[in-house]
Amino acid sequence: MNDLHAGIGYWRVSYLMGVRDIRQRYARSRIGQFWLTLSTGIMVGALGFVWSGLWKVSVGELLPFVAISIVVWNLISGTLSEAAAIFPATGSMFLNQGMSFSTAIYGLIWKNVLIFLHNLPIIALTMIVFWIPVRLDVLLVIPGMILVLLTLAWASYVIGIACLRFRDLTQLVQSALLIAFFVTPVMWKPAQMGAEKAYLLSFNPFAAMLSVIRKPLLGEMPTAQEWILATAIALGGFLVALPLVGYCRRRIIYWI
Repeated sequence: MNDLHAGIGYWRVSYLMGVRDIRQRYARSRIGQFWLTLSTGIMVGALGFVWSGLWKVSVGELLPFVAISIVVWNLISGTLSEAAAIFPATGSMFLNQGMSFSTAIYGLIWKNVLIFLHNLPIIALTMIVFWIPVRLDVLLVIPGMILVLLTLAWASYVIGIACLRFRDLTQLVQSALLIAFFVTPVMWKPAQMGAEKAYLLSFNPFAAMLSVIRKPLLGEMPTAQEWILATAIALGGFLVALPLVGYCRRRIIYWI
């Protein structure tokens, strides 16, 4: 807890780390960071139209679902994927000065939150085009986002430590996220699994994380089971991760 609290004190460094990566990626570009929005919008449109034909579902029904799913999935998978290499990538900074290692985790999350904010207009546009009403239930997105960010914080720290100590795990994380993309309802709706196999989603933590954000935006109410699972992952995982972080944080500098 002291390490996580100390990292908050370096919030300016975390902010600059997140902004720097995006600026460097699109340096001297005419459109700049809005390439993030443009590329994601093209992917959402292409996949939405293609998969609506494959699943025999109307575009107006599937495209908003796909748009929200992809934008939220990019936040989750982008953070966890980069967490595997976060400490080797920022190691020189910690070798030069004493600083909490959670600073790098906060910077990573801030970077992906910025990308998420760049992609929010895609969600807004699809909701306007396909006349999805905005109800009071949309406020449930706030606690859903808090649960997702808390999960990303402890999971990124654990993944970063594990992949720093055992470098081969980096490839395993990338492969696991790729598999998770296809078995998680991102491009397909949970109802398409059928009632006899719907229970499988109860074992998929990514499905619950997506649902607590996606359903309120679509005017639906997440189920109690989805809230319980998302909360258990966020709070339970955080409590389990604390001893590991406390045990390994003094060793990270030697592994770098």
